[in-house]
This record gives sequence, C-alpha cells and structure tokens, in this order.
Amino acid sequence: MGLVDSIKRDFTLMAILLIPVAVAINFVGGQLAKTLQLWIFLDSIGTFIVAMLAGPWIGLVTGALSVLLLALGDATMAPWSILAAAMGFLVGVLARRGMFNTWGRAAISALIVTLISVAVSVLLSYFLYGGFTTSGVSILTGAINDYSDLPLFLAVVASHVPAELIDKFLAVGIATLVVRSMSKRALLRFPHGEIFVDARKKDRPAARTAS
Repeated sequence: MGLVDSIKRDFTLMAILLIPVAVAINFVGGQLAKTLQLWIFLDSIGTFIVAMLAGPWIGLVTGALSVLLLALGDATMAPWSILAAAMGFLVGVLARRGMFNTWGRAAISALIVTLISVAVSVLLSYFLYGGFTTSGVSILTGAINDYSDLPLFLAVVASHVPAELIDKFLAVGIATLVVRSMSKRALLRFPHGEIFVDARKKDRPAARTAS
C-alpha cells in the first residue's frame, strides 16, 4: 500500500468525526494535570483511542491538534505537539500489527511507547527549556536536582522515566479498555475495527477449549 492510500485509509468519515471527541478528552485531561500540577500528563488518551481504531496518520493529526490547542493558553506547549504526533503515529502502527489485541501485547506496546516518549521528552525538555517546563514533572525534576548529586540532565531523565511510565501505561490501558469494550458493529465502522473483531473470534475458541 502506498503512502497516499495509507493516509486515505485512515481518514474515513467516522474516524474524522472522532477527532474532535478525542481532542476534547485530551484537552480536559491535559488541563486537569496542569491545573493540579500533576507529574503525569493525561493528554494522550483520546489520541490513543483514535489511533487504535483508525490508524497512524489520524493518530498523528489528533495528537498534534490536541497539544496545539493546549498551546493556545501556554505557548511553551507547542513543541510538544511533535511528541504527541509521534506517539499517535506509533500507537496506530502498533494497532495495525495487532499489538493491542491482548493485554500482554498491550503491555509490551505501552513499554515501547514509554521508552520512545521518555527519549523525546527528555531531549525537548533539556535542550529547549533547560530541563524545566510548565508541567508538574518539573517539580519532580527540581526535587531530584536539589536533593541528589545528579547533574541536571540525569535529573531530567530520572523525573521523566516514572512520569512517562505511569502516564503512558495509564493512557494505553484506558484506550485499550475502551476499544476492546466496543461492540462489533461500532468497531467495524473504523479502519482497524476488523483487527479487533478478528482477535475476538480467535479468543473464543481458546476460551471454549480451556473450559
């Protein structure tokens, strides 16, 4: 499948209609985390749901739009749209390969997403903002930097690892639960729906055999 066909496959009418809903979910979660100064982000659940259902390209667009919307109130958020877009694309690719069809695969996928997110977020935070941003994770960075002998870069790494681990496993877990709970009719309205429906068919014979 060529690039253009791959993009067209993602952007069905139902998938496009889901984008505003996903962006709203991300916006509410992101604003809640920022207001409460949590050291997790809660701004990617909607993106992951869309990416799992519709594919990498629509996940990319949803992730970028979500953060750019948050950036209207805080311009320093804008560069993070790169990370959000990359995470949406990655989850879409993993979903296309059946990596959310079981909870074991979903856990592996969450770990992959976390590792890449940590690498990108640390680089953005350290080189663009000197290690401190407006998110709550900077509080953890400051505490580690003040009360340990770690240099600032390692303090940034040490703070982002637990933050990203909790945030991405939570986001992947919620998104996977939502998608796997959808009815067959609802799933088949989206480009990746058949992947999840086929996975259920494979699970049922296994469950009968076990019983």
